[in-house]
Amino acid sequence: MDKLFSKGWFIKLTSIVIAIMLFLMVNMDTQPQQAGAGLPIPGVTNGERVLEEVPLNVYYDDEQYVLTDAPDTVQVVLRGPNSALTLGQATQGQQEIYIDLENEEAGTHYERIQHRGFPPDLRVSIVPLTVQVTLQERQTASYPVDIQILNEEELAEGYTIGEPEASPGTIDVTAASGMLEQISQVRAAVDVSGRSESFTDTASVVLYDESGNEMGINADPPAVDVTVPITSPNKSVPLRMSRNGELADGMAIDSVSIEPEEVTVYGPVDVLNEISVIDLDDLDLDEIEGDTTLTVPVPVPDGVERVEPGEVTVDIDMTAEEEREFSSFSIDVESLPNTWTFNFPGNEDGTFTLRALGSSEQLDRLSREDIEASVDVDGLEAGTHTVSLAIGGPQNVRFPQHGSDVEITIEDDNSSDAVNENEPNASEESQENETNEAAEENEEVNEPENDQEENTNDNNEPDEPADDNSTINEDEE
Repeated sequence: MDKLFSKGWFIKLTSIVIAIMLFLMVNMDTQPQQAGAGLPIPGVTNGERVLEEVPLNVYYDDEQYVLTDAPDTVQVVLRGPNSALTLGQATQGQQEIYIDLENEEAGTHYERIQHRGFPPDLRVSIVPLTVQVTLQERQTASYPVDIQILNEEELAEGYTIGEPEASPGTIDVTAASGMLEQISQVRAAVDVSGRSESFTDTASVVLYDESGNEMGINADPPAVDVTVPITSPNKSVPLRMSRNGELADGMAIDSVSIEPEEVTVYGPVDVLNEISVIDLDDLDLDEIEGDTTLTVPVPVPDGVERVEPGEVTVDIDMTAEEEREFSSFSIDVESLPNTWTFNFPGNEDGTFTLRALGSSEQLDRLSREDIEASVDVDGLEAGTHTVSLAIGGPQNVRFPQHGSDVEITIEDDNSSDAVNENEPNASEESQENETNEAAEENEEVNEPENDQEENTNDNNEPDEPADDNSTINEDEE
């Protein structure tokens, strides 16, 4: 051994080994692990690890209190041997940063943040180390749900929105008393674009503060069913009921009333514009034996969505039949060309006595202006014809002469067939009349009065048939 120490190379080698050991001892205690500085020696080299946004758990009596003013996350710095850091990373799911307020009451508290589940060789630093937290008593309040309609301007023309309803109409909110006081509105929104009829939709409930900001508070229930009534274009239309058949002898209708007199028709605007009245099924007079009340369905016109109400009540009041006559009643002649004339053979003035049957009240209100008597000569040739007399008037009045036969003679003044060969034609008559009128004017000045009368009578003799027709026309007018 003494011989080795006496050797120079041995002393140099020993010095180098001691120097290396001293260097390693100093660096193991002071130098942190650096990236790219070489592989650390497990269990010997220390390191540091920074964890950002680590969740902060707060334990408290959540049945009584609501937590406010507590941070959601904190920063955690881990220092220690690399082996412990590696173990800590592997057991991260067991680690927790927390505050324990289980035994605390309502109010503001300054609490030190605690940790657990980390390897014992690690030193844990939490930033911040102490936080302020507030516990408020848990309360529940009810709020009405307001309905917000979206895109109302996109409804089709004429469609309107009624009052929407939410089911349930109120919701419960459980939160801290201070947060409940900030709630200004509870709203559920529904979109009506593309809608053409009433609908029900589910809408989420959102809470807002006074500034219109959405609050992150849950409602119970979180959604409601919203029913939105949409009314299509509509108009009121009167009802009309015609009659068919005949009443029993001696009976008359005193009144027929429809309740309601008008119905509301719903449908597109262009369809509604074409509807002015709705005709009910005809009233069968053969079935009426006395005062009667009927329930009559209202027909739905083509293109109409619906009619409200769908049924109406018809009250029929009966009474004894009475008669009233209108003398010298004129007959209108329809479809007669302008150049044609007419007369009624055997009836110089072209009138007749019209009979009207009905209740006393109806007849008292009846006037000539309410009645029209006419014959139609459409398509008939010149000559004498038998035509049907049409009489129209109020529905509750009966005219027994309606449909009776009437004899009429019609002539075409411009037809050569209707002119006698020995008589002047219409043009010659007109010229002769103009000549006679001029002669009469001259005779008034130059001739004695008896000569005027002779000329006038002579000139009027060929026009006597025309005068007869003129008289009938005047009566008709």
